[in-house]
Amino acid sequence: MSYHHEKMQDLEGRSEVELQSPEVASTELMFPDGSYQAWLTVAAGLLAQISSIGFLSAFSVFQSYYSEVTLPKSSASDISWIGSLQAFGCFFLGIWAGILSDKRGPKWPFALGTFFMVFGTMMASISSSYYQFVLSQGICSGIGFGLVFTPALAIQSQWFLKKRGFVVGLVMSGQNIGGVIWPILVDRLITTYGLSLGWTLRTISFMQLFLMVAATLMVHPRFSDIPREPIPVKQFLTDKRTCLFTLSSFLFFFAIYIPYFYITPYAMQWGTSLNMAFYMSSILNTGAFFGCYIFGVASDHGLGQFNALTLVAFGCAVTAFGWIGTKDNAGIVVWSIIYGFLSGALQALVSPCISHLAPKPELIGTWNGLCISVISLAVLGMGPIAGKLLDNTGGTNYLPMQLFTAVLLMAASSLYIISRLLVSRKAIV
Repeated sequence: MSYHHEKMQDLEGRSEVELQSPEVASTELMFPDGSYQAWLTVAAGLLAQISSIGFLSAFSVFQSYYSEVTLPKSSASDISWIGSLQAFGCFFLGIWAGILSDKRGPKWPFALGTFFMVFGTMMASISSSYYQFVLSQGICSGIGFGLVFTPALAIQSQWFLKKRGFVVGLVMSGQNIGGVIWPILVDRLITTYGLSLGWTLRTISFMQLFLMVAATLMVHPRFSDIPREPIPVKQFLTDKRTCLFTLSSFLFFFAIYIPYFYITPYAMQWGTSLNMAFYMSSILNTGAFFGCYIFGVASDHGLGQFNALTLVAFGCAVTAFGWIGTKDNAGIVVWSIIYGFLSGALQALVSPCISHLAPKPELIGTWNGLCISVISLAVLGMGPIAGKLLDNTGGTNYLPMQLFTAVLLMAASSLYIISRLLVSRKAIV
């Protein structure tokens, strides 16, 4: 059995000629790479991502609106805690959501996540003070996001191998579809139609409920009877490849979402109107949407998932340095598209890579969950630290925040190269 799993783990690094051999073909049969249930599960994951982390990706508009209208006495760092708690819950609960999905199937975490997600958004609609938004939109919604996020991604790797990069990229693009839809919806409801923040959030909560009910009905587990085993924390921590990849991802996620939180107020800093600034978040997420697809397909067709991840990581770090010189409306739009394209691709490639490192297919959800739970500590501190760097300049100089973002991304990119070499010395992996 151990030999069989070693073959499974090495499969993604094989050439096309090797994949035609009978030995590999017998292993490959474990992954249907299609079927009615498999594609329904992909659709479910897409809808779940739109509802959960897709809403988180639009937090930049709330960062600006709360600073200007709802919570004008709160600092940028304070307000960013709301989004950081959402992100922390989304990632920290990954291990438990992944294990629950492995043991009981993804419908359970989807259903529980739906309740917390919708309840949190609904409670935010009747909130008026800072602590109320922290409890509702931050903590409660964050719990809901966390219960949904990992199973929505990890379950795809149980069904797909040859198309894994494309499929996970497709599901992950739901984050960016949500990041496009939600800011435009908020802008239209509040700015164009004059709806209150409360009714805007209630509208969003009903849409989240509809999308999540559909996702819960469509999602299907591949392995329905997985043996109960202890969480293999020791095995996770003693695998050098897994540990280094997790550390690299930890550093990367300490910075990657900072533009997603601050692109709207940054645009306003350089004279962009509130209406146009709201659209900056949608523009950034539009770029990320295409990045998920293009690099997902490229990783499946010759480039390799770890190669794609390493290439994208360096591109993202270099682009982050370019943020420093972007100081007009047209430049911010172009920069947002490029950064969104590269950062979206990287986020879509993390799950296929960590799934490749799982010791056996039945632990894909657990392996994703363990990695994502470690990353949660980075995303928790990300927003408040970036906000503090901005507050220290009187809220007018973004240079310290920009340097913090770029340097961390470059350091993480360097570690990704070492991680990739530990996985395999082959040209394609």
